Amino acid sequence: METFRIMKSLKTLAKETGAGFIRFFGKISGTERDYYVAEGTVEAGEEGGEGGDSKPADQEARGTGVNKYVYWVTDSVLEKWTKLPDISPAEIRAARQIKVLLTGDLERPIFTNPFYFGKEKNYLRAQISRIA
Repeated sequence: METFRIMKSLKTLAKETGAGFIRFFGKISGTERDYYVAEGTVEAGEEGGEGGDSKPADQEARGTGVNKYVYWVTDSVLEKWTKLPDISPAEIRAARQIKVLLTGDLERPIFTNPFYFGKEKNYLRAQISRIA
């Protein structure tokens, strides 16, 4: 039953986002809730306007390098999917230096030593890039 729900949820996600390619990446366990992760490709011009955020100088453009794919997560396949932000190689290096348990709350700040300048969604995106 879970597989069927994931398939239907991915079809809905593909329709809503206009993704050219989408697949189920996996399920990542959290202490409070689990993350279902979808991987896909979106045209560079689509969903590109993210509020005029200033991007780091070393961040690769969407569709290349660590941002080759776009990732969406949800804690229930019956709910909406949330697009994870693009990341830079510096964020991956920072995530490599810390060990944190994921909770299932994308907006949770991460308190660790050395200090991590992102939220759980940035850390999750970095870990997905490392796995991929």
